[in-house]
Amino acid sequence: MNRKFWYGVLAIALVLSLGWGWNEYRQAGELRQATENQNQRAFRDLASQLDQLETDLAKGQVASTTNQKVLYLSQAGSHSEATMKDLAQIPAEESGLSYVGQFVNQVGDFTRNAAQKVAIGTNLTTEEEKTLADVHDRVQTMNRQVQDLLVRVDTENLAWTNKPTTLRQRLSWGKAQVAEASAEGQDVQPSSVRAGLDQLNASLQKLPPFSYTGEFATRSVAEPLGLPKQDITKDQALNVANDFLAKVGSPGVNLEFAGVSSGPLGGYLWKQGDISLTVSKRGGVVTEFWDQRTLQERTLTADQAKSKAMTTLKGLGWTLVPTSVEDYGGYIRLEVIDEVAKVRHYPDKIRLTVALDNGQITAYDATPYYAYHHTRNLKSKISAEQAKTKLRSGFQIKETGLAVIPVLGNREVLAYEFRGTYQGEEYLVYVNAESGLEEKIQRIIKTPRGEYLQ
Repeated sequence: MNRKFWYGVLAIALVLSLGWGWNEYRQAGELRQATENQNQRAFRDLASQLDQLETDLAKGQVASTTNQKVLYLSQAGSHSEATMKDLAQIPAEESGLSYVGQFVNQVGDFTRNAAQKVAIGTNLTTEEEKTLADVHDRVQTMNRQVQDLLVRVDTENLAWTNKPTTLRQRLSWGKAQVAEASAEGQDVQPSSVRAGLDQLNASLQKLPPFSYTGEFATRSVAEPLGLPKQDITKDQALNVANDFLAKVGSPGVNLEFAGVSSGPLGGYLWKQGDISLTVSKRGGVVTEFWDQRTLQERTLTADQAKSKAMTTLKGLGWTLVPTSVEDYGGYIRLEVIDEVAKVRHYPDKIRLTVALDNGQITAYDATPYYAYHHTRNLKSKISAEQAKTKLRSGFQIKETGLAVIPVLGNREVLAYEFRGTYQGEEYLVYVNAESGLEEKIQRIIKTPRGEYLQ
């Protein structure tokens, strides 16, 4: 009797465990499918925006009238911004598509400034026309590669990520071959969308540096303004990396050295599994960090995740203020900036990705901050009341403040920042605090994901 009882208990336990396992398997499958669908949408949106960007750049070269030139250059700037937003949702290797993102950001900056210049009646110089042609050639090459990937997704059911790596691939032989073949112009068919985008990133990296630095080209500054002066050793960099990981919630990671990157913000590269980060050789600070782990079911609101991220930043020694939050379902994109004596310093920013399953920071890009942060001596020569007289009649002011903003020519100015509404839409208007000139207008777009600027 006792034996039969225990047999029954074991049978029930077996049934329950099988049921639990099946439920977990089903939920994991649903999560994978949801991620797949999100990747599909983001990649198709990226391909569409990149195609329109290339078209507008082509038309901008051909346009001979001021109106047409301004139209196509302005549209190119808008499509560059939209491309960046779609790019942020595409799963990528530890490089984070840094060169693709940097280049697209520069394209948007260049075309917006060129449109502004043409709009006030100034023709583009011969050098600027050459830059526009160079931009179009590079975007055309990028677009061709992305459109080819999209065709393979539709016709060959191309996978989104590579199959589990072999020992040879883990030793980086496979990745090196792809990069070398790309540099030599060989036609190497990537085995997944993710591999194709990494190949695109590698091929763009091999091109000569883009000549335009613009307002926001953080990786092309001749001398980083925010990095401490002293150099550090590899061992010191490892200590910095481990301390950073402990504070963002990933202690005990056995990091492996992955090389040294070049450039003004170059440093020691570290990697382990889904985690990778860069510690600057000069100054010994973490400039970039990525955790490509699989996100679990959402448990936090965007505000809760933002609050957790700000607490983490405080633990890292930062005193910053958030300026924008966008909700992408499984994570949020958050930008924070430096604020000194109630003056916002927009060039000194850090970009974050925060997981909505536990509030951990999964991506951290502090390169803009370390490129541009320095002590400024900008002074206002007009009052806020005087600056208000420069605003359009009917503009309803909601908030007023001072801010340092980047402007045409890679310069910074101190400006009054007026947030307000006009004819039912919300804007940020910047009036130069020295000259009283209207420097910039940004429209605030509100979506279910949050607010962003256009």
